[in-house]
Amino acid sequence: MAETPTQKEYWSGKVGGEWAAHAVQIDAMLAGVAQAALLRAGFKAGDRVLDIGCGAGATSLEIARRVGASGSVLGVDLSPPLLAVARMRASGAAEFVEADATHFSADVAFDAAFSRFGVMFFEAPEAAFANIRSLLRPAGRLVFACWRTVTENDWATAPMIALAPMLGTPPVPPDADAPGPFAFADPKKVERILSGAGWRDIEIARWDDHIPVGGEGDLPKIADFLLHIGPCARALAEQGLDPAMAKARLIEHLEPLYRDGAVRLAAACWIVSATA
Repeated sequence: MAETPTQKEYWSGKVGGEWAAHAVQIDAMLAGVAQAALLRAGFKAGDRVLDIGCGAGATSLEIARRVGASGSVLGVDLSPPLLAVARMRASGAAEFVEADATHFSADVAFDAAFSRFGVMFFEAPEAAFANIRSLLRPAGRLVFACWRTVTENDWATAPMIALAPMLGTPPVPPDADAPGPFAFADPKKVERILSGAGWRDIEIARWDDHIPVGGEGDLPKIADFLLHIGPCARALAEQGLDPAMAKARLIEHLEPLYRDGAVRLAAACWIVSATA
């Protein structure tokens, strides 16, 4: 049995490359919840912000726009392919460093830390959040978005229903104790981790809406996105599914949901804030 890759290995390899290649579609898909989290953060001119799990840099660049020339943004991520896209996009508007948030150190204190779906992948979450808190000034603020349960997120489950007849074995439910997109689905777990890491004034708010799966585009493009990103991509790789048949099934299943150039499916998140 193959060893489970570390998060560094996972995001440095094929998965990181796929996310980098589909960065525009991912950003479009997640734009709504990103804007809600940024609104909660309330960044202002002059703020120094740490963007955790910054990926291809979309949130870092939006934060840079909000904090202006008097502020600064440093994006931190494990993935070289995603950071390459971020640096290409930034043109100096933000800085990026390849690092693990659990061990990263800086010479300056940040006013705030932010993350759009990056913190759920921490291998040692309490240690990571304790380190992030140490990087902020006293009373610095933290805001992040994370997914709720997989069953509340139709964007993850609906495409898999289309592939169900092809699966030799049913998909394994997410391990709540392992790094992954749904690792922070339990709000009590989130509060326990943050409290253990020394954060206070913890607030966990629901966010519910519909998101355009794979951004906007024709159905073949959306189906192709699903075969490269998310649960369908994992099933394709782990069970050796035929890509052409899988794509055809996805198109057929999603066609009734296709409206105005997009497939919009329910998304359920937590938007979490805390004070250092």
